[in-house]
Amino acid sequence: MNTTTKTAELRERSGSKSGWLLMFRLAGVFNIAVAIPLWIAPAALSRLLGLEPIPVDTLYTDLFAVLVLTFGIGYWRAGGDPVRNRVMIEQGIIGKLLVVFVGYQHFLVGTTSFPMAALVTCDLVWAIFFLRYLLIHPERRIGDRSAA
Repeated sequence: MNTTTKTAELRERSGSKSGWLLMFRLAGVFNIAVAIPLWIAPAALSRLLGLEPIPVDTLYTDLFAVLVLTFGIGYWRAGGDPVRNRVMIEQGIIGKLLVVFVGYQHFLVGTTSFPMAALVTCDLVWAIFFLRYLLIHPERRIGDRSAA
């Protein structure tokens, strides 16, 4: 059995195309749902979720929020056409894994709370879903009809 056949079989078992599109759209909604309250009311959101420390210099939370929002828009677009927006999916994996790394690092040294570690774990789950999509749907090369 060659690699092309294995990939085709895996793709068949991996769920419907509409399921993947919905997954990217949900990832976009997740990011947007986190970004907007973080941007508008970071201290209130932190208290509501039990996140510590409570931000006092909102420049950094505002900057983080607009980046999270931007990625959310990118994931929403990937939900419309993941082939065309593949680079957004790849960047999303990198960004989400870096958020997980930084979040866990701060949790392990005691500078943030368990709820924050739990929140960044959501990014780990999304990164795994994104990676699974990329592995099942390898990039098509020009003239390569077997990867379709």
